[in-house]
This record gives sequence, C-alpha cells and structure tokens, in this order.
Amino acid sequence: MAAVIDSEVRRQANLRSLQRIDPKIQDLGTTVSHVVLYEWSTPKKTWEKKDMEGSLFVAKRRDSPMFKLILLNRNSNENLEVAIRGTFQMTKRDQIVIFRDSASTEEAIRGIWFHDAEERDNFLRYVENVVKAIGQIEEMEQSKAVETKPEKDVVNAGTALLATLNLGSKSDSTQTQVEANAQKIESAAGGDTNTNNNSILLDKKSLQLSLLSLIQDERFLDLIHAQYIKVSNARNAREQQASKGSEK
Repeated sequence: MAAVIDSEVRRQANLRSLQRIDPKIQDLGTTVSHVVLYEWSTPKKTWEKKDMEGSLFVAKRRDSPMFKLILLNRNSNENLEVAIRGTFQMTKRDQIVIFRDSASTEEAIRGIWFHDAEERDNFLRYVENVVKAIGQIEEMEQSKAVETKPEKDVVNAGTALLATLNLGSKSDSTQTQVEANAQKIESAAGGDTNTNNNSILLDKKSLQLSLLSLIQDERFLDLIHAQYIKVSNARNAREQQASKGSEK
C-alpha cells in the first residue's frame, strides 16, 4: 500500500513540474525513469550524444496537440518537447528508439537511449497506440466519411461508463482520478456538478482521446475488471438462489 501511495505522490509531483512548463497539460500517459538523447549527424553519418538526459514523459493536454513527448533535462534548463501527431514515426534500433515527424522535412532525426528495456517497450507500445488512434481520428475528420452521434449523446455515454466505476475508498488515488474524469465529462455534457464556469468543454476529438487514454490505463482497466467480477458474482449468486428455491 505504501508503494502505491509513494508512486502516486511521485506521479503528482512530476505532473506539477510538467504543468509549470506547459499549463495545458492535464495528466501523464506514461513515464520513463531515465533516457539519454541522441541526434543523427548526416555529414558524419553517426549518432551524436546531446547534452540532454533525464526522465521522459508522454503528457496528455487539453488542447492540440493532445499528446506531447517531454524530456526533463537534468543537465540544464533546456528540455525537449515534441508534439505527438498522426504523422509521428518511431522505430527501434538496438537500445535506441528513433523518432521524427514525417510531415516535417526539416525536423532533426533524434534517438532516445533507454536505461531500462522494459520501460522502453512499454513506452513504445503506448506511443504507437496513441499515434494510431490520432491518425484514425485525423483521417475521419478529413474525409468526413464517418457519421458520429451528437456530441451530447457521446459525452453522456462516457459519463455513464465512468459513473459505473464507483468502487473502493474515496481516498484511493485511482478512484479519485476516475471520478475527476467523470466529473469533467459530465460537466461538458451539461450535467449538474460542483465545478465552476471555468470547466473545460470537451469536443468530440478531445473526448475520444480522453476515453482512449483511459482504456490504455492499467488502473482504469483494473476498475472495469473489478466491476465485471462484482456483477458476475452477484448474478451467479442470484441464479444459485433461484435454483435452490425451485428445487424446494
């Protein structure tokens, strides 16, 4: 339990640090403890180590771009901030993850060296899912070929999903986060909440990305699974009770 609390305290401290850099950051998607930045030198045809290393984050924002890659530099006040869009590309070469935005012909080709292989693989999976989802949303917006429900209906559906996850203690960090997200979405739908007039109004794209982020969050999935087990057990208990009653 103490480890969970320490992890949440650390996450909140990191979130506050990133919000001082970018006030539009709302939450953290994934975190890597230590990386080192490299940049490809075309004239020398080799990787050059930059004076930049530290913790790496994928941050969720309330405005476009909805996701941003941030490296908090331990060596100086110069940090790395890269927008993650549908054109964001990554590939793994040995210990280095190479990344660039394919829409930009002038952007440097950078590489990130990861100290921990498991963190590297988790980072890759998370960013690949985010890029894929953003790309699909951008394609739908451009083609306008997909019909969507009215915004309020979609928001109400998201609110209903989150509202069912009323599990555990109010002091639990995951429960508190889920309730906060539900309150934001409900506020956007015009529901009665205690939030003030400065609440963020989510558009369809923001809602899609918010729900996508929740689905990728292990803590959120744990809550859904716990609710599923609870409902299944209750249903089985009722069926057994009904079966015993019929036997009598």
